[in-house]
Amino acid sequence: MKSNLEFWGSAFLGFVLDQFTKWIIFKKLKEAGEVSIIPGFLNLLCIENRGSIFGFAQGKSRALIFFSFIAIGVIIWVYFRSKKSLLMNLSLGLILAGAVGNLWDRIIYRYVRDFIDIHLGTAYYWPTFNIADALICFGIGLMVLETYFFEKK
Repeated sequence: MKSNLEFWGSAFLGFVLDQFTKWIIFKKLKEAGEVSIIPGFLNLLCIENRGSIFGFAQGKSRALIFFSFIAIGVIIWVYFRSKKSLLMNLSLGLILAGAVGNLWDRIIYRYVRDFIDIHLGTAYYWPTFNIADALICFGIGLMVLETYFFEKK
């Protein structure tokens, strides 16, 4: 029972955090344009990403929605098949939150709302992303920690 709360709770809270941050940023900053939080490193801006990671598959919304449903199914399947440790439950819950958050955007808006812009000066830019993307990356990181450092051999 505790593992269900860890998984579904982290998925729910992650989804709410993702949607809330997208809502507030797009409501307050869409007209303002770019806002520098840490000059030369972190900006907030509103980007309508009609593709996938790094802007691939632009305009392929139906295919991306289809693959998102497949990914969500796989995440839930892996959860039910995995050992029920805290790190694994949280990692899968965060990955699920990110996948559902971006799927929600694709269905409701026909694009994913990205707003976090990280760069080093004008030379190095990371593609703009959102909290859902960060949750997916953080969840994968937790899964790697669990698998390689905490899992008993």
